[in-house]
Amino acid sequence: MSGANRFTALDGLRGLAALAVVFFHLRRELRDLGAPDSLDRLITGGYLMVDLFFVLSGFVLARTMLRTDGLKGAWRFAQLRVRRFMPLHLTAWTIALLGVAFVALCQALNLFHTPEAGAFTAEDATGPAWIRSFFLVQGFTGPLFAGYAAAWSLSIELWTNILIVALIAVCSFRLRALVGPAAFVAGAVILTLTPADAENTLGWVAFGRGLGGLGAGMVTYALYVHLSERGRLRGAMPVGVLSLGLLVWACWEREIVRDLRFLPMLLLSMALVLSLAAPTGGPAQRLLNLPVVQWLGSRSFAIYALHGPVLMSVKLVLDLAGLNLDAPRVAGFVVLTGVGGALLAAEVGHRYIEQAWLPRRKTPAPPARELVPA
Repeated sequence: MSGANRFTALDGLRGLAALAVVFFHLRRELRDLGAPDSLDRLITGGYLMVDLFFVLSGFVLARTMLRTDGLKGAWRFAQLRVRRFMPLHLTAWTIALLGVAFVALCQALNLFHTPEAGAFTAEDATGPAWIRSFFLVQGFTGPLFAGYAAAWSLSIELWTNILIVALIAVCSFRLRALVGPAAFVAGAVILTLTPADAENTLGWVAFGRGLGGLGAGMVTYALYVHLSERGRLRGAMPVGVLSLGLLVWACWEREIVRDLRFLPMLLLSMALVLSLAAPTGGPAQRLLNLPVVQWLGSRSFAIYALHGPVLMSVKLVLDLAGLNLDAPRVAGFVVLTGVGGALLAAEVGHRYIEQAWLPRRKTPAPPARELVPA
């Protein structure tokens, strides 16, 4: 949303969540640096931010989705979503592919300190796996982490989002309001019925997380509109502070959240998003509206999409140089260059890839001047 309707606190929340995912993928290096167990436990729960992303996306897009009219409107929405996702995804995919291809070349020419495992031989790096990851469907079909790790959630969000809009497009106007709650319930049912040991980022569990999260976001938007019209969001400030604290607790007790099939994370995200959307000006909103946090929020999608290939590239260079990645000094270098490189890549990707592919808003032509006789 833009202008007066933009929820800036939610932008900041998205930015901090994206940064948490970056540190989650650096947890091994932070352990090598001797990070305290409490910090390690907190960072390891960073993967739960994906469910928060789903709810945020459903909330922000709810109004647009519910206004989609007919299959033509659904087709246009799908085009805009693909246009939003694919440029940064294909950039990340290309960086990852070039890294694997470079390893294959080094192995063929016996250059540098190449790893023993052959490139393109692992299950996640076969030709068909790369093709599926190119079309961003690996969250549904696998294999796990094909291309780059974060792509599974992008694939789930993109195609589930399009599926929900297609359902809205064929529903009557009265039934459209039920699509969000139905998606929420269906996602919760899918998650409840999946085995406890099922893979969390693939297949039915991944789909259930995406469907439930997007539906939860749409339900939250409906609640926001309902409560706003009645002026009942003024007391949301304590809920925002409490919800941020509970979000930290969820990362700390990630095993409980995962054993409960991620459902507590969906409910917590709903409360957090609803409270932060209200213009209360409390401490949580002041934190999330800090300039640096807002910068992270504006680049959050680029951070999320590009940080994996950046971290992979840094580790690849050090590995080919024969350095021990478990050594504290090397681990510290990976953390510093990984975080810095991810933020730099996000700035470049946001400016020259993400923004370049966004549709331009047409500026209305200025009114014609009346001819005044001299």
